Parts: sequence; C-alpha cells; structure tokens
Amino acid sequence: MKRFIIAIIAGLFMTGAAFFLQLNARSMASTPGQVTLANGKTVAWPPQVGKPYPDLELVDSRGNMVKLSDFKGKVIVIEPIGMTCPACNAFAGGRKKGGVKGMGVQGNTDSFADYFPQYAGVSLHDERIVFVNLLLYNLQMQGPSQADAKLWAQHFGLDRHKNTYVLAGGPELVNNASYNLVPGLQLVDKNFILRSDSSGHHPRDNMWQTLMPMVPALLKEKAK
Repeated sequence: MKRFIIAIIAGLFMTGAAFFLQLNARSMASTPGQVTLANGKTVAWPPQVGKPYPDLELVDSRGNMVKLSDFKGKVIVIEPIGMTCPACNAFAGGRKKGGVKGMGVQGNTDSFADYFPQYAGVSLHDERIVFVNLLLYNLQMQGPSQADAKLWAQHFGLDRHKNTYVLAGGPELVNNASYNLVPGLQLVDKNFILRSDSSGHHPRDNMWQTLMPMVPALLKEKAK
C-alpha cells in the first residue's frame, strides 16, 4: 500500500509539471487574493484552511446557477480541475472511460469514486455529501463555460448522481492561485469551513492519510 501511494504521489508531481507547461501567459496574468465573479460579488481566493470557503456562485453542467453556501449542513468534497490534466481525467474515471476529448489519463490511477470508500469508509455519492467538480481550466486552457461543464459531466457520467455538481469556473477564476489548486481535493465541513486541503502540486494535507479519513468525523459533527 505504501508503494502504491508513493507511486500515485510521484505521478501527480509529473502531471502537475505537464499541466504547467500547457499554461499560457494569459492564464497566468491575474493576481490572486480576491476575484470578482460574473455576478459582481468579490470573494477571497484561493480558499484557506480554517476559514469559510469562498462563496462561489457558478453555472453547472445543467445550466443552473449553483451557490456553494447553499450546501451548508452537508460535507462538501471539492475537486479543482484542469480539463487537460491527466490526473484529473483519471480521478474522474478516465481509466475506464478514457480522457475527455482524447486527453491523456494518468496511468494506474482509479477514480475518486473508487478510492473514496477505501479511505473515507463511505461512498462519495452518500446523500450526506456533496461532490463538486470545480472546473478551472477548459481544453483551451481558458475559463470553462457551461458547455465545458456539460461535456465533462456527460463524458464521465457525473450527471447521473444527484449529489454531484460540475461547475464552470469561468474566466474570473483563471489565475496563479487556481493553477496551484490542480489536481487534488478540498474538504469543507457542515459549517462551510475548509477543513482539509490536499489540492495542488505541494498539498498542505495528505489526501490518503488525512483528508479522506477525516470524512467520517465531519459527517458526525453538527452544523451550527
């Protein structure tokens, strides 16, 4: 098991390097700290552990506007995604379905839906959990649209699960901070506080040993 985890971590590092090479100057131009969303609301960015998660309001794969804080009271698992990222394609189910539009898939890597019960002890599609695929880069390395979210959801069959949302980050979230979140997971508790962050090339928390094993305890906590 230890060798398996080390192999995955090494693969994620190589994937991050490959993803970085695809970024152009435009995608790296914005200054992180705060971003103004399409609805005119300004939020802190990137998310910080121990603080409320940025209250994003974004369009989903079905064309509906989704506000993250509306999920307060449930445990929220957020996956920041670059659609060209091999690890993101693998974690979405690329080993079985292939990458979206022929994108590469990180080898020997299953989907988060497969790993989650092993490490969290509960299904990723448990009704007490909301699973959010947060698209930050589309196939052209630009801010994803609703069409991109629909493509991602349909390719990987994510639109079949009621607790799963694919959100289009849009051009407002294209910046260095967003790039540094790909790939990985973030875990938000019932009070909408970011409790664990295993996203990016140098994750704060270990996804396998810290983030996913934390889920059962968060499910037992009561929302304030």
